[in-house]
Amino acid sequence: MATPETVIPEKLSHKKYRAALRKEKRKKRRQNMARLRDLAAPPEEEEEEVSTEEQLKEKLLELERQKLHEEWLLREEKAQEEFRIKKKKEEAARKQREEQERRIKLEWEEQQKKQREEEEQKLQEKREREEAVQKMLDQAENDGTWQNPEPPRELRLERSRASCPFYSKTGACRFGNRCSRKHDFPTSSPTLLVKSMFTTFGMEQCRRDDYDSDASLEYSEEETYQQFLDFYHDVLPEFKNVGKVIQFKVSCNLEPHLRGNVYVQYQSEEECQAALSLFNGRWYAGRQLQCEFCPVTRWKIAICGLFEMQKCPKGKHCNFLHVFRNPNNEFREANRDIHLSPAWTGFSGKNSDKKERKDHHEEYYGKARTAHSSPHHSSKRNRESERKSTHRKKSHKQETRGHERHSSRRGREEDDSPGPQSQSHRS
Repeated sequence: MATPETVIPEKLSHKKYRAALRKEKRKKRRQNMARLRDLAAPPEEEEEEVSTEEQLKEKLLELERQKLHEEWLLREEKAQEEFRIKKKKEEAARKQREEQERRIKLEWEEQQKKQREEEEQKLQEKREREEAVQKMLDQAENDGTWQNPEPPRELRLERSRASCPFYSKTGACRFGNRCSRKHDFPTSSPTLLVKSMFTTFGMEQCRRDDYDSDASLEYSEEETYQQFLDFYHDVLPEFKNVGKVIQFKVSCNLEPHLRGNVYVQYQSEEECQAALSLFNGRWYAGRQLQCEFCPVTRWKIAICGLFEMQKCPKGKHCNFLHVFRNPNNEFREANRDIHLSPAWTGFSGKNSDKKERKDHHEEYYGKARTAHSSPHHSSKRNRESERKSTHRKKSHKQETRGHERHSSRRGREEDDSPGPQSQSHRS
């Protein structure tokens, strides 16, 4: 049987031509093998060839599976190693974090323990100080007069500083212990200061909010002054039981360091010391009194002069004393330090009494009328009052001068007149 010749197209590339040639050769080889197998080869040999080929394939597959298994084992071992390293790092980080938390907790507990110990120590020191003060007060009540002891001279390490003018004039400073100037605390003085003894509901409202200027607008001046009168008649007899009081002033300022302060000036320092030992630590109106010696002895420089004329630009927030006027102008001689002047006479006291009474009437009974008036009328009224006061002063000076001239002329006439009357007058 003749084999047909292979027909290969001519227009092919070299690569495609070679592939087609190989394909044709394989085809011829298979055909020849099939022919020979059909003709001469027994069936057993064919089975053996097939089995050998299958064994070879199985061996190749087994080798390939084994190789893949080894690669997988290597990857697994590497992954396990990485997992163990990661676990070790996480465990070390966890231990470090726990150690840090434990250390922070120990530090916090130690700090809390120290704070508790410091608070207990402060409370213990406070109790000891209170017990010591109470013991000294009891001892002072039993022994008589008592005053604060002076510190040892070797412990006085304060640098030389200028004295605070406000403390020396009013006995109080708005900076307190933070003041850059020196506060000369007197060891003995005729003036007693009781801090924040006089209180009203309006003052308490201002105490809650010092920056609210409208806190006490709903409380009128008449009500406040009436409360002061009740306080005056309630407290002054107690101070008078200790000794002779020559001045009694109550501050109506709204500043915290002057609010409700009571100033009591005695005739002698011994009486003031007795009052300090008697009133310091006592209770009045639900609060404990804090008494101390005050350096104020001259009230003309302590009291705000513009407040009496109702012209103080700072109002009740002034750092000088704005005081209530005492009823019946009691202690009027001490208002202008008249008791310190040796040339004071009853005539000047009488005139000052009239003037004080008139100012008292204008201040406390003319406020309701001036509060609702316009600024134009109020300024006009102030100018008229100033004009009247200057006219009154001039007329008073002219009267006194005329009285002096008349008395001197009369004395000269009596001296120059002859006769027994003049002789008897001279004798």
